[in-house]
Amino acid sequence: MTDSKPKFYEFEGSCWANVPKLAISEAGFKDGDIEWININLGEGANFNPDYLKVTPAGTIPALVSDGKTFTDSTTVTKELLRLAPHPPRVSAHTSTSLVEEVHGAAHDPNATLLFARDDADYEAKKNGLAKAFLAGRQKALDKYAPDAPEEFKTFLTKKQQGNKQLLEFFTGNPDEAAKKEHFATAASLWNSVGITIRGVLTQALQKTEGPFVAGKTPGEADFHVITWLSRIITCAGVEPGSPASVAIPKLQEYTGGHAIDPVVSKYWDAWIARDSFKNNKIH
Repeated sequence: MTDSKPKFYEFEGSCWANVPKLAISEAGFKDGDIEWININLGEGANFNPDYLKVTPAGTIPALVSDGKTFTDSTTVTKELLRLAPHPPRVSAHTSTSLVEEVHGAAHDPNATLLFARDDADYEAKKNGLAKAFLAGRQKALDKYAPDAPEEFKTFLTKKQQGNKQLLEFFTGNPDEAAKKEHFATAASLWNSVGITIRGVLTQALQKTEGPFVAGKTPGEADFHVITWLSRIITCAGVEPGSPASVAIPKLQEYTGGHAIDPVVSKYWDAWIARDSFKNNKIH
């Protein structure tokens, strides 16, 4: 560790902030080694110009360490592991391509949270977290965008317009054509989720001594994979931390009904038993 304490910007409800949180827990950091700073995404605090000075894209997580700023879960986690007292063993099975795959826009876990699959799902999201989250963001964007410093105005205005469009889908009365288009987007997302799970994730797990991608203990790629998988499982309506016997059948249903290899169930059950998973309330 360096003399200067790293500043870690996070939010409990952020999917990708869970990647470095797992790294912190698994790699031997002690309480007080890192300064944690909460940025409330539900209130749009990441659009505050003060935070945009840290990361102009308003992303969570972010890390300031040794005078450098890291603004995505991959670089934040790599920097934390560089500083870690006990970084995980580097494994031949730690796949950069697998990390890139789970970060793909085609199966973005945040999108599966916000896009409804059908009329029933639409009603649930309309009266639940999705609409509340979008409304909180909109309130902040409407506050910050008009008087934003010039360097942030274009970014905030674009976010303001895009968020408003999705929020109005849940607060207005969209016609059948709009619903059909929205539901098709959700179907595409979940189809891509299924392809990723049954394809690259299953293949990676089949090649290891298991149960993790890195082998008998989790490695860097695992922090990304389980973060993605856990949010996907939560978005499928499964209570966080539920065993594979509950989670995987629901995941199978949401992704087209085709069988999911048992290695995925073993992976899930191995992770939910770990203190790092439980203590960080990964979901």
